[in-house]
Amino acid sequence: MQVSDENENPDPVLTTCREIFGIPYPFPWQRLIIASVLDAVLTGTGETEEYEKLRQIAVLPTGAGKSLCWMLPAVLIEGLTIAVFPLLSLMADQKRRLDEAGINSVTLQGGLNRDEKTQLWSALESHQVKILLANPEILLSSDVSRRLELLKPRFLVIDETHTVTQWGESFRPACGELGSLVECWNPKAVLALTATAGPQIRERLTHLLFNGEKPTEALANPDRPEIHYGVLPVLSRNHTLERLVRTEAHPLIVFGSTRSSVERAARMLRNRLASPEIRFYHAGLSREEKARLEKWFMNSTNGVLCATCAYGMGVDKKNIRTVIHLAPPASTEAYLQESGRASRDGKGAKAWLIWTPEDLNNLEDLRSSLTIEPAAKTETVVRSRRIAMIRYVSSTDRCRRVMLLNALGIDNQDCSGCDVCGGEPWKTAPEEKIILKVIRWNRGRFRKGKLARILIGRRTAEIRRPGLDTVRGFGALAGWELEDAEEAISVLCRIGKLGCRKFGPAGKLRPFR
Repeated sequence: MQVSDENENPDPVLTTCREIFGIPYPFPWQRLIIASVLDAVLTGTGETEEYEKLRQIAVLPTGAGKSLCWMLPAVLIEGLTIAVFPLLSLMADQKRRLDEAGINSVTLQGGLNRDEKTQLWSALESHQVKILLANPEILLSSDVSRRLELLKPRFLVIDETHTVTQWGESFRPACGELGSLVECWNPKAVLALTATAGPQIRERLTHLLFNGEKPTEALANPDRPEIHYGVLPVLSRNHTLERLVRTEAHPLIVFGSTRSSVERAARMLRNRLASPEIRFYHAGLSREEKARLEKWFMNSTNGVLCATCAYGMGVDKKNIRTVIHLAPPASTEAYLQESGRASRDGKGAKAWLIWTPEDLNNLEDLRSSLTIEPAAKTETVVRSRRIAMIRYVSSTDRCRRVMLLNALGIDNQDCSGCDVCGGEPWKTAPEEKIILKVIRWNRGRFRKGKLARILIGRRTAEIRRPGLDTVRGFGALAGWELEDAEEAISVLCRIGKLGCRKFGPAGKLRPFR
Protein backbone atom coordinates (compact mmCIF):
# COMPACT_ATOMS: atom_id res chain seq x y z
CA MET A 1 0.00 0.00 0.00
CA GLN A 2 1.16 3.52 -0.77
CA VAL A 3 1.29 5.96 2.09
CA SER A 4 -0.01 9.28 0.82
CA ASP A 5 0.17 12.76 2.16
CA GLU A 6 -2.24 12.73 5.08
CA ASN A 7 -3.78 16.12 4.29
CA GLU A 8 -4.58 15.39 0.62
CA ASN A 9 -5.38 11.67 0.74
CA PRO A 10 -5.65 10.31 4.27
CA ASP A 11 -3.87 7.05 4.89
CA PRO A 12 -6.63 4.53 5.77
CA VAL A 13 -4.28 2.50 7.98
CA LEU A 14 -3.24 5.53 10.02
CA THR A 15 -6.78 6.86 10.18
CA THR A 16 -8.18 3.50 11.34
CA CYS A 17 -5.36 3.12 13.84
CA ARG A 18 -6.20 6.45 15.43
CA GLU A 19 -9.98 6.60 15.15
CA ILE A 20 -10.88 2.97 15.88
CA PHE A 21 -8.05 1.70 18.08
CA GLY A 22 -6.95 4.96 19.72
CA ILE A 23 -3.30 4.33 18.76
CA PRO A 24 -1.28 7.22 17.26
CA TYR A 25 0.48 5.04 14.69
CA PRO A 26 1.48 1.41 14.11
CA PHE A 27 5.03 0.32 14.78
CA PRO A 28 7.17 -0.51 11.70
CA TRP A 29 6.68 -4.30 11.95
CA GLN A 30 2.95 -3.86 12.46
CA ARG A 31 2.78 -1.57 9.44
CA LEU A 32 4.61 -4.06 7.20
CA ILE A 33 2.36 -6.96 8.18
CA ILE A 34 -0.82 -4.90 7.85
CA ALA A 35 0.29 -3.67 4.43
CA SER A 36 1.06 -7.19 3.21
CA VAL A 37 -2.43 -8.39 4.21
CA LEU A 38 -4.20 -5.44 2.59
CA ASP A 39 -2.12 -5.66 -0.57
CA ALA A 40 -3.17 -9.30 -0.98
CA VAL A 41 -6.85 -8.86 -0.14
CA LEU A 42 -7.57 -5.50 -1.77
CA THR A 43 -5.90 -6.30 -5.08
CA GLY A 44 -7.35 -8.68 -7.62
CA THR A 45 -9.28 -8.81 -10.85
CA GLY A 46 -12.87 -9.13 -9.79
CA GLU A 47 -14.68 -12.30 -10.80
CA THR A 48 -11.58 -14.13 -12.01
CA GLU A 49 -10.03 -13.92 -8.51
CA GLU A 50 -6.55 -13.91 -10.04
CA TYR A 51 -4.33 -12.52 -7.32
CA GLU A 52 -1.12 -13.06 -5.46
CA LYS A 53 -2.16 -14.90 -2.31
CA LEU A 54 -0.54 -14.08 1.01
CA ARG A 55 0.72 -16.97 3.12
CA GLN A 56 2.71 -15.45 5.97
CA ILE A 57 4.19 -16.37 9.35
CA ALA A 58 4.67 -13.31 11.56
CA VAL A 59 6.77 -13.66 14.70
CA LEU A 60 6.51 -10.65 17.01
CA PRO A 61 7.57 -10.53 20.66
CA THR A 62 4.91 -10.55 23.34
CA GLY A 63 3.59 -7.04 23.84
CA ALA A 64 4.55 -5.91 20.31
CA GLY A 65 0.93 -5.64 19.21
CA LYS A 66 0.15 -8.78 17.20
CA SER A 67 -3.59 -8.21 17.63
CA LEU A 68 -3.49 -4.94 15.70
CA CYS A 69 -1.80 -6.78 12.79
CA TRP A 70 -5.02 -8.67 12.08
CA MET A 71 -7.75 -6.52 13.64
CA LEU A 72 -6.93 -3.42 11.64
CA PRO A 73 -6.95 -5.17 8.22
CA ALA A 74 -10.16 -6.96 9.22
CA VAL A 75 -11.84 -3.58 9.70
CA LEU A 76 -10.80 -2.41 6.23
CA ILE A 77 -11.47 -5.65 4.34
CA GLU A 78 -14.81 -6.15 2.61
CA GLY A 79 -15.67 -9.75 3.34
CA LEU A 80 -15.34 -12.28 6.12
CA THR A 81 -12.32 -12.52 8.42
CA ILE A 82 -11.98 -15.69 10.49
CA ALA A 83 -9.62 -15.63 13.47
CA VAL A 84 -8.67 -18.96 15.06
CA PHE A 85 -7.55 -19.21 18.69
CA PRO A 86 -6.41 -22.32 20.59
CA LEU A 87 -7.72 -21.13 23.97
CA LEU A 88 -11.11 -19.86 25.09
CA SER A 89 -9.45 -17.35 27.42
CA LEU A 90 -7.53 -15.87 24.51
CA MET A 91 -10.65 -15.78 22.35
CA ALA A 92 -12.56 -14.01 25.12
CA ASP A 93 -9.76 -11.47 25.53
CA GLN A 94 -9.69 -10.72 21.80
CA LYS A 95 -13.49 -10.38 21.75
CA ARG A 96 -13.22 -7.92 24.62
CA ARG A 97 -10.72 -5.83 22.65
CA LEU A 98 -12.93 -5.79 19.57
CA ASP A 99 -15.95 -4.78 21.66
CA GLU A 100 -13.98 -1.97 23.33
CA ALA A 101 -12.99 -0.68 19.89
CA GLY A 102 -16.62 -0.78 18.76
CA ILE A 103 -15.93 -3.48 16.18
CA ASN A 104 -18.81 -5.90 15.63
CA SER A 105 -17.79 -9.58 15.83
CA VAL A 106 -19.22 -12.97 16.79
CA THR A 107 -17.74 -15.94 18.63
CA LEU A 108 -18.37 -19.54 17.56
CA GLN A 109 -17.57 -22.08 20.25
CA GLY A 110 -19.00 -25.11 21.99
CA GLY A 111 -21.86 -24.69 24.43
CA LEU A 112 -23.98 -22.32 22.34
CA ASN A 113 -27.69 -23.09 22.49
CA ARG A 114 -29.91 -23.33 19.41
CA ASP A 115 -31.07 -19.70 19.51
CA GLU A 116 -27.48 -18.45 19.89
CA LYS A 117 -26.36 -20.51 16.89
CA THR A 118 -29.28 -19.30 14.79
CA GLN A 119 -28.51 -15.67 15.60
CA LEU A 120 -24.81 -16.17 14.87
CA TRP A 121 -25.34 -17.74 11.44
CA SER A 122 -27.98 -15.17 10.58
CA ALA A 123 -25.53 -12.36 11.37
CA LEU A 124 -22.79 -13.98 9.28
CA GLU A 125 -24.90 -14.91 6.26
CA SER A 126 -26.59 -11.51 6.13
CA HIS A 127 -23.15 -9.81 6.37
CA GLN A 128 -24.14 -7.94 9.53
CA VAL A 129 -20.78 -8.89 10.99
CA LYS A 130 -17.55 -9.70 9.17
CA ILE A 131 -15.29 -11.00 11.94
CA LEU A 132 -15.70 -14.51 13.34
CA LEU A 133 -13.69 -15.81 16.31
CA ALA A 134 -13.50 -19.58 16.73
CA ASN A 135 -11.40 -22.50 17.97
CA PRO A 136 -9.88 -25.20 15.72
CA GLU A 137 -12.19 -28.05 16.74
CA ILE A 138 -15.42 -26.31 15.88
CA LEU A 139 -14.13 -24.99 12.54
CA LEU A 140 -13.13 -28.50 11.47
CA SER A 141 -16.61 -29.93 11.96
CA SER A 142 -17.94 -30.71 8.49
CA ASP A 143 -21.15 -28.67 8.77
CA VAL A 144 -19.40 -25.54 10.06
CA SER A 145 -16.58 -25.78 7.53
CA ARG A 146 -19.02 -26.19 4.64
CA ARG A 147 -21.22 -23.25 5.67
CA LEU A 148 -18.18 -21.01 6.09
CA GLU A 149 -16.80 -22.08 2.71
CA LEU A 150 -19.98 -20.75 1.11
CA LEU A 151 -19.28 -17.36 2.72
CA LYS A 152 -15.86 -17.27 0.97
CA PRO A 153 -13.61 -16.06 3.79
CA ARG A 154 -11.06 -13.58 2.50
CA PHE A 155 -8.74 -13.38 5.51
CA LEU A 156 -7.80 -16.27 7.83
CA VAL A 157 -5.83 -15.57 10.99
CA ILE A 158 -4.27 -18.32 13.12
CA ASP A 159 -3.13 -16.84 16.41
CA GLU A 160 -0.53 -18.51 18.67
CA THR A 161 0.34 -20.57 15.64
CA HIS A 162 3.18 -22.44 17.35
CA THR A 163 0.40 -24.60 18.84
CA VAL A 164 -0.19 -26.06 15.36
CA THR A 165 2.97 -28.11 15.87
CA GLN A 166 3.29 -28.26 19.66
CA TRP A 167 -0.31 -29.29 20.33
CA GLY A 168 -1.43 -30.52 16.94
CA GLU A 169 1.11 -33.30 16.99
CA SER A 170 0.14 -34.51 20.45
CA PHE A 171 -3.06 -33.82 22.39
CA ARG A 172 -4.95 -31.32 20.16
CA PRO A 173 -5.00 -32.91 16.68
CA ALA A 174 -7.40 -30.24 15.39
CA CYS A 175 -4.62 -27.65 15.76
CA GLY A 176 -2.52 -29.68 13.35
CA GLU A 177 -5.32 -30.01 10.80
CA LEU A 178 -5.93 -26.32 10.16
CA GLY A 179 -4.08 -26.66 6.87
CA SER A 180 -7.16 -28.42 5.48
CA LEU A 181 -9.15 -25.21 6.00
CA VAL A 182 -6.49 -23.15 4.21
CA GLU A 183 -6.76 -25.54 1.26
CA CYS A 184 -10.57 -25.75 1.31
CA TRP A 185 -11.40 -22.05 1.78
CA ASN A 186 -8.37 -20.72 -0.14
CA PRO A 187 -8.62 -17.22 1.37
CA LYS A 188 -6.69 -14.37 -0.19
CA ALA A 189 -4.63 -13.89 2.95
CA VAL A 190 -3.54 -16.32 5.67
CA LEU A 191 -1.62 -14.82 8.57
CA ALA A 192 -0.04 -17.08 11.21
CA LEU A 193 0.86 -15.07 14.32
CA THR A 194 3.04 -16.06 17.26
CA ALA A 195 5.64 -14.67 19.63
CA THR A 196 7.94 -17.68 19.36
CA ALA A 197 8.71 -19.95 16.44
CA GLY A 198 12.22 -21.18 15.76
CA PRO A 199 13.40 -22.42 12.34
CA GLN A 200 12.23 -25.99 12.94
CA ILE A 201 8.78 -24.86 14.06
CA ARG A 202 8.44 -22.67 10.99
CA GLU A 203 9.53 -25.54 8.76
CA ARG A 204 6.86 -27.81 10.25
CA LEU A 205 4.25 -25.07 9.77
CA THR A 206 5.07 -25.03 6.07
CA HIS A 207 3.83 -28.63 5.85
CA LEU A 208 1.09 -28.70 8.49
CA LEU A 209 -0.51 -25.31 7.86
CA PHE A 210 0.50 -24.28 4.35
CA ASN A 211 0.50 -27.73 2.74
CA GLY A 212 4.14 -27.46 1.66
CA GLU A 213 3.74 -23.98 0.14
CA LYS A 214 6.61 -21.85 1.44
CA PRO A 215 5.17 -18.85 3.31
CA THR A 216 6.72 -15.43 3.57
CA GLU A 217 8.14 -14.62 6.99
CA ALA A 218 8.06 -11.46 9.07
CA LEU A 219 10.47 -12.12 11.90
CA ALA A 220 11.14 -9.61 14.64
CA ASN A 221 13.52 -10.14 17.54
CA PRO A 222 11.49 -11.84 20.29
CA ASP A 223 13.81 -10.64 23.06
CA ARG A 224 12.07 -9.09 26.04
CA PRO A 225 14.83 -6.95 27.55
CA GLU A 226 12.64 -5.81 30.44
CA ILE A 227 12.33 -9.39 31.79
CA HIS A 228 15.03 -10.72 34.13
CA TYR A 229 15.46 -14.51 33.78
CA GLY A 230 16.52 -16.82 36.60
CA VAL A 231 16.69 -20.58 37.20
CA LEU A 232 16.50 -22.15 40.66
CA PRO A 233 17.55 -25.79 41.28
CA VAL A 234 15.70 -26.95 44.41
CA LEU A 235 14.80 -30.02 46.43
CA SER A 236 11.47 -28.72 47.71
CA ARG A 237 9.27 -27.12 45.10
CA ASN A 238 6.70 -25.93 47.65
CA HIS A 239 9.25 -24.22 49.89
CA THR A 240 10.80 -22.30 47.01
CA LEU A 241 7.41 -21.38 45.55
CA GLU A 242 6.18 -20.06 48.89
CA ARG A 243 9.34 -17.99 49.33
CA LEU A 244 9.09 -16.47 45.86
CA VAL A 245 5.41 -15.63 46.24
CA ARG A 246 6.18 -13.94 49.57
CA THR A 247 9.12 -11.90 48.26
CA GLU A 248 8.55 -11.20 44.55
CA ALA A 249 6.38 -8.43 43.13
CA HIS A 250 2.70 -8.96 42.32
CA PRO A 251 0.56 -9.53 40.28
CA LEU A 252 2.13 -12.92 39.80
CA ILE A 253 1.48 -16.03 37.69
CA VAL A 254 2.57 -19.55 38.63
CA PHE A 255 2.62 -21.90 35.65
CA GLY A 256 2.30 -25.67 36.12
CA SER A 257 2.09 -28.45 33.55
CA THR A 258 -1.00 -30.23 34.92
CA ARG A 259 -4.36 -29.33 36.41
CA SER A 260 -3.58 -31.14 39.64
CA SER A 261 -0.23 -29.37 40.08
CA VAL A 262 -1.74 -25.88 39.84
CA GLU A 263 -4.64 -26.79 42.15
CA ARG A 264 -2.18 -28.15 44.74
CA ALA A 265 0.03 -25.09 44.43
CA ALA A 266 -2.87 -22.68 44.90
CA ARG A 267 -4.23 -24.54 47.93
CA MET A 268 -0.78 -24.78 49.51
CA LEU A 269 -0.17 -21.05 49.04
CA ARG A 270 -3.61 -20.08 50.31
CA ASN A 271 -3.08 -22.21 53.40
CA ARG A 272 0.38 -20.88 54.18
CA LEU A 273 -0.13 -17.24 53.22
CA ALA A 274 -3.76 -17.02 54.38
CA SER A 275 -4.62 -14.91 51.35
CA PRO A 276 -7.86 -14.91 49.33
CA GLU A 277 -5.93 -13.37 46.42
CA ILE A 278 -4.57 -16.78 45.31
CA ARG A 279 -6.58 -18.83 42.81
CA PHE A 280 -6.12 -21.52 40.15
CA TYR A 281 -7.12 -21.72 36.50
CA HIS A 282 -7.16 -24.63 34.05
CA ALA A 283 -9.15 -26.08 31.17
CA GLY A 284 -11.29 -28.25 33.46
CA LEU A 285 -13.18 -25.28 34.90
CA SER A 286 -16.59 -24.23 33.63
CA ARG A 287 -16.84 -21.39 31.16
CA GLU A 288 -18.51 -19.20 33.79
CA GLU A 289 -15.79 -19.88 36.35
CA LYS A 290 -13.07 -19.11 33.82
CA ALA A 291 -14.75 -15.84 32.95
CA ARG A 292 -14.94 -14.86 36.64
CA LEU A 293 -11.27 -15.71 37.17
CA GLU A 294 -10.17 -13.83 34.07
CA LYS A 295 -12.07 -10.72 35.17
CA TRP A 296 -10.72 -10.99 38.72
CA PHE A 297 -7.10 -11.36 37.65
CA MET A 298 -7.34 -8.69 34.94
CA ASN A 299 -8.41 -6.15 37.58
CA SER A 300 -6.18 -7.41 40.40
CA THR A 301 -3.11 -5.51 41.57
CA ASN A 302 -1.99 -8.13 44.09
CA GLY A 303 -3.32 -11.42 42.72
CA VAL A 304 -1.54 -14.76 42.38
CA LEU A 305 -2.90 -17.04 39.65
CA CYS A 306 -1.72 -20.65 39.47
CA ALA A 307 -2.45 -21.77 35.93
CA THR A 308 -1.78 -24.27 33.19
CA CYS A 309 -1.12 -23.12 29.63
CA ALA A 310 -4.93 -22.79 29.33
CA TYR A 311 -4.38 -19.26 30.62
CA GLY A 312 -2.02 -16.69 29.28
CA MET A 313 -1.43 -16.72 25.55
CA GLY A 314 -2.37 -13.32 24.20
CA VAL A 315 -4.27 -12.27 27.33
CA ASP A 316 -3.38 -8.64 27.72
CA LYS A 317 -2.81 -8.07 31.43
CA LYS A 318 -0.09 -5.48 31.23
CA ASN A 319 1.19 -5.27 34.81
CA ILE A 320 2.24 -8.84 35.65
CA ARG A 321 5.47 -8.42 37.59
CA THR A 322 6.53 -12.04 38.18
CA VAL A 323 6.14 -15.35 36.35
CA ILE A 324 7.14 -18.57 38.12
CA HIS A 325 7.37 -21.97 36.46
CA LEU A 326 6.97 -24.97 38.77
CA ALA A 327 8.94 -27.18 36.35
CA PRO A 328 10.64 -26.82 32.97
CA PRO A 329 8.25 -26.68 30.00
CA ALA A 330 8.86 -29.04 27.08
CA SER A 331 10.41 -26.36 24.86
CA THR A 332 12.00 -22.93 24.85
CA GLU A 333 9.12 -21.70 22.66
CA ALA A 334 6.64 -22.65 25.37
CA TYR A 335 8.81 -21.04 28.04
CA LEU A 336 9.17 -17.77 26.15
CA GLN A 337 5.42 -17.68 25.52
CA GLU A 338 4.53 -18.20 29.16
CA SER A 339 7.27 -16.06 30.72
CA GLY A 340 6.30 -13.40 28.18
CA ARG A 341 3.05 -12.82 30.06
CA ALA A 342 5.13 -10.55 32.31
CA SER A 343 5.74 -6.82 31.87
CA ARG A 344 3.61 -6.09 28.85
CA ASP A 345 3.69 -2.50 30.09
CA GLY A 346 7.49 -2.53 29.74
CA LYS A 347 8.08 -1.62 33.39
CA GLY A 348 10.13 -4.70 34.26
CA ALA A 349 9.50 -8.15 35.68
CA LYS A 350 11.18 -11.39 36.72
CA ALA A 351 10.78 -14.88 35.31
CA TRP A 352 11.81 -17.70 37.66
CA LEU A 353 12.02 -21.35 36.67
CA ILE A 354 12.08 -23.91 39.51
CA TRP A 355 13.46 -27.37 38.84
CA THR A 356 14.48 -30.48 40.75
CA PRO A 357 17.01 -33.06 39.56
CA GLU A 358 14.08 -35.37 38.79
CA ASP A 359 12.65 -32.82 36.34
CA LEU A 360 15.67 -33.14 34.07
CA ASN A 361 15.25 -36.91 34.01
CA ASN A 362 11.56 -36.54 33.18
CA LEU A 363 12.30 -34.02 30.45
CA GLU A 364 14.93 -36.28 28.93
CA ASP A 365 12.68 -39.35 29.04
CA LEU A 366 9.64 -37.56 27.61
CA ARG A 367 8.09 -39.44 24.71
CA SER A 368 5.30 -37.85 22.72
CA SER A 369 2.58 -39.94 21.11
CA LEU A 370 2.98 -38.59 17.59
CA THR A 371 0.60 -39.66 14.86
CA ILE A 372 1.23 -37.11 12.13
CA GLU A 373 3.73 -38.02 9.40
CA PRO A 374 6.62 -37.84 8.94
CA ALA A 375 7.04 -39.22 12.45
CA ALA A 376 10.83 -39.43 12.33
CA LYS A 377 11.21 -35.79 11.40
CA THR A 378 8.67 -34.72 14.01
CA GLU A 379 10.48 -36.70 16.69
CA THR A 380 13.71 -34.91 15.75
CA VAL A 381 12.03 -31.53 16.20
CA VAL A 382 10.54 -32.55 19.55
CA ARG A 383 13.88 -33.86 20.77
CA SER A 384 15.76 -30.73 19.71
CA ARG A 385 13.26 -28.57 21.64
CA ARG A 386 13.72 -30.79 24.67
CA ILE A 387 17.51 -30.64 24.49
CA ALA A 388 17.44 -26.83 24.23
CA MET A 389 15.30 -26.67 27.38
CA ILE A 390 17.62 -29.06 29.24
CA ARG A 391 20.60 -26.88 28.37
CA TYR A 392 18.78 -23.77 29.49
CA VAL A 393 17.88 -25.29 32.84
CA SER A 394 21.16 -27.03 33.65
CA SER A 395 23.74 -24.53 32.39
CA THR A 396 25.25 -21.97 34.74
CA ASP A 397 27.99 -20.59 32.49
CA ARG A 398 25.96 -19.21 29.56
CA CYS A 399 23.61 -16.26 29.48
CA ARG A 400 20.00 -17.39 29.86
CA ARG A 401 18.76 -14.85 27.32
CA VAL A 402 21.34 -15.89 24.73
CA MET A 403 20.36 -19.56 25.14
CA LEU A 404 16.65 -18.82 24.73
CA LEU A 405 17.14 -16.72 21.61
CA ASN A 406 19.73 -19.06 20.08
CA ALA A 407 17.20 -21.87 20.38
CA LEU A 408 14.95 -19.81 18.08
CA GLY A 409 17.77 -19.29 15.59
CA ILE A 410 18.44 -15.70 16.67
CA ASP A 411 21.99 -14.52 17.25
CA ASN A 412 21.99 -12.36 20.34
CA GLN A 413 24.96 -11.43 22.50
CA ASP A 414 23.51 -8.73 24.73
CA CYS A 415 21.81 -9.38 28.06
CA SER A 416 19.69 -6.91 29.96
CA GLY A 417 19.30 -9.18 32.98
CA CYS A 418 19.66 -12.82 34.03
CA ASP A 419 21.07 -14.70 37.01
CA VAL A 420 24.14 -15.94 35.09
CA CYS A 421 25.21 -12.52 33.81
CA GLY A 422 24.48 -11.13 37.26
CA GLY A 423 26.99 -13.60 38.69
CA GLU A 424 24.52 -15.33 41.01
CA PRO A 425 23.36 -18.60 39.38
CA TRP A 426 22.49 -21.52 41.67
CA LYS A 427 24.51 -24.54 40.55
CA THR A 428 22.77 -26.90 42.95
CA ALA A 429 19.98 -26.60 45.48
CA PRO A 430 21.52 -24.77 48.48
CA GLU A 431 19.68 -27.06 50.91
CA GLU A 432 21.43 -30.11 49.46
CA LYS A 433 24.79 -29.29 51.07
CA ILE A 434 23.11 -28.44 54.35
CA ILE A 435 21.20 -31.72 54.59
CA LEU A 436 24.21 -33.85 53.62
CA LYS A 437 26.42 -32.05 56.15
CA VAL A 438 23.96 -32.62 58.99
CA ILE A 439 23.78 -36.33 58.15
CA ARG A 440 27.59 -36.63 58.08
CA TRP A 441 27.97 -34.68 61.31
CA ASN A 442 25.65 -37.14 63.02
CA ARG A 443 27.04 -40.26 61.32
CA GLY A 444 23.78 -41.27 59.71
CA ARG A 445 21.92 -41.77 63.02
CA PHE A 446 18.46 -40.65 61.88
CA ARG A 447 15.53 -41.83 59.84
CA LYS A 448 13.76 -39.45 57.45
CA GLY A 449 11.00 -38.23 59.76
CA LYS A 450 13.31 -37.55 62.69
CA LEU A 451 15.95 -35.96 60.48
CA ALA A 452 13.36 -33.60 59.01
CA ARG A 453 12.30 -32.47 62.51
CA ILE A 454 15.92 -31.88 63.52
CA LEU A 455 16.59 -29.88 60.35
CA ILE A 456 13.65 -27.52 60.86
CA GLY A 457 14.36 -27.22 64.59
CA ARG A 458 11.08 -28.66 65.84
CA ARG A 459 11.31 -29.25 69.60
CA THR A 460 8.76 -32.01 70.08
CA ALA A 461 8.92 -34.31 73.09
CA GLU A 462 10.37 -37.01 70.84
CA ILE A 463 13.24 -34.66 70.00
CA ARG A 464 13.78 -33.09 73.46
CA ARG A 465 13.78 -36.25 75.58
CA PRO A 466 16.90 -37.78 74.02
CA GLY A 467 18.52 -34.36 73.71
CA LEU A 468 18.36 -34.27 69.94
CA ASP A 469 17.69 -30.53 70.06
CA THR A 470 21.39 -30.11 70.94
CA VAL A 471 22.88 -32.12 68.06
CA ARG A 472 24.98 -30.35 65.49
CA GLY A 473 22.81 -29.00 62.71
CA PHE A 474 19.60 -28.69 64.73
CA GLY A 475 17.51 -25.98 63.07
CA ALA A 476 19.73 -25.81 59.97
CA LEU A 477 16.56 -25.39 57.90
CA ALA A 478 14.73 -23.21 60.42
CA GLY A 479 11.59 -21.69 58.92
CA TRP A 480 10.90 -24.67 56.67
CA GLU A 481 7.67 -26.63 56.85
CA LEU A 482 8.06 -30.25 57.95
CA GLU A 483 6.59 -31.59 54.71
CA ASP A 484 9.06 -29.51 52.68
CA ALA A 485 12.05 -30.89 54.59
CA GLU A 486 10.72 -34.43 54.11
CA GLU A 487 10.26 -33.73 50.40
CA ALA A 488 13.87 -32.55 50.10
CA ILE A 489 15.18 -35.67 51.83
CA SER A 490 13.04 -37.91 49.62
CA VAL A 491 14.36 -36.26 46.45
CA LEU A 492 17.96 -36.83 47.63
CA CYS A 493 17.12 -40.49 48.15
CA ARG A 494 15.50 -40.86 44.73
CA ILE A 495 18.41 -39.26 42.87
CA GLY A 496 20.97 -41.41 44.68
CA LYS A 497 22.52 -38.79 46.97
CA LEU A 498 21.21 -40.54 50.09
CA GLY A 499 20.74 -44.22 50.86
CA CYS A 500 19.29 -46.31 53.70
CA ARG A 501 21.15 -48.87 55.77
CA LYS A 502 17.99 -50.91 55.78
CA PHE A 503 15.24 -51.20 53.24
CA GLY A 504 11.90 -49.61 54.06
CA PRO A 505 10.82 -46.49 55.92
CA ALA A 506 12.64 -47.52 59.10
CA GLY A 507 16.02 -47.37 57.37
CA LYS A 508 18.54 -44.85 58.65
CA LEU A 509 19.92 -42.42 56.11
CA ARG A 510 23.53 -42.20 54.98
CA PRO A 511 25.09 -40.12 52.24
CA PHE A 512 26.55 -41.79 49.16
CA ARG A 513 30.05 -40.56 48.38
